[in-house]
Amino acid sequence: MNWNPRLGLLGAAAAVGMASGMGGASAQDGSFSICVVHNNADHPSITAIVNGMNDEGKIYGADITYFDPAFDPQKQASMVEDCIARAPSVIVVNAVDPAAVVQVLKKASDAGIPTVMQNADTNDEGHQYTSTFVGSQSYDQGYAVGEMIVKATDGKGNLVMVTGKPGQFDVVQRAEGAKQAFADAGASIEVLAEEPADWSKDKALTVMQDLLTRYPQIDIVFGQDDPMALGALQAIKANGIEGIKVFGVNGNKDACDAIKAGDMYGTAMQLSYMVGVYTVRVAYDLYQGRQVPKQMLAPTAPVTPENVDVLYDQCW
Repeated sequence: MNWNPRLGLLGAAAAVGMASGMGGASAQDGSFSICVVHNNADHPSITAIVNGMNDEGKIYGADITYFDPAFDPQKQASMVEDCIARAPSVIVVNAVDPAAVVQVLKKASDAGIPTVMQNADTNDEGHQYTSTFVGSQSYDQGYAVGEMIVKATDGKGNLVMVTGKPGQFDVVQRAEGAKQAFADAGASIEVLAEEPADWSKDKALTVMQDLLTRYPQIDIVFGQDDPMALGALQAIKANGIEGIKVFGVNGNKDACDAIKAGDMYGTAMQLSYMVGVYTVRVAYDLYQGRQVPKQMLAPTAPVTPENVDVLYDQCW
């Protein structure tokens, strides 16, 4: 696999602050402003994205406003409408549902405000109303996990997948990437179930409890992010079961610690901080009327027991 990032664009100077759910300058006064609508702020990946945006925003003199709909698609649509009313330079949306957000993206487009999709993309219909997607190499992350699974199991075993919200971009891409890695390796890995835990560690614990009851012969767990992988691991330990190999995505400190301790077998790095950085850069280019690429993807890399010490400083 090729882990090189798609590079961002160059920047300008000055520094200002940001807001959280209120405030923010409008494009009408000529200043550079960004209105961000998360899908759910209660997640370490979103925290890292916000940190990246805030740090890079100081360089570009960006005034940043954040909204959190807590995974409610109707609230997200209403919050995007609030952003439109503020007339910022750029709107950034992390889709709760790729289809449900389309109509409000059209409203932003009709208002002449460029929109950047971040972390969770819209669907093909929605793309006609957006300027670019900034995120991670989700397919490559899944593929990297698939390769780690094949190596750790000699390409044999029964797997359950604990996923994010059904239909979301990362959910589909990470699953497809892992399955393709299995196919490319000629592995005999049977996917017993793919069950959503909505990116929640607590839900993943409950989901894994149920999976352990339904499938007594589980060899492998692929949690589509580290919190869900750790929730599944907690359920496995609570049941006194040994020998199940657990894998995740993110590169969170807790997961890297679990890999070092031998409790997890691997994760695929997601540099969410850089997603935030790239978002500000591409937003500034849109503000300046420049052409931007259709997508900007932060790099990824596999984190394994063999290389976790080397990559540990990049774990977050």
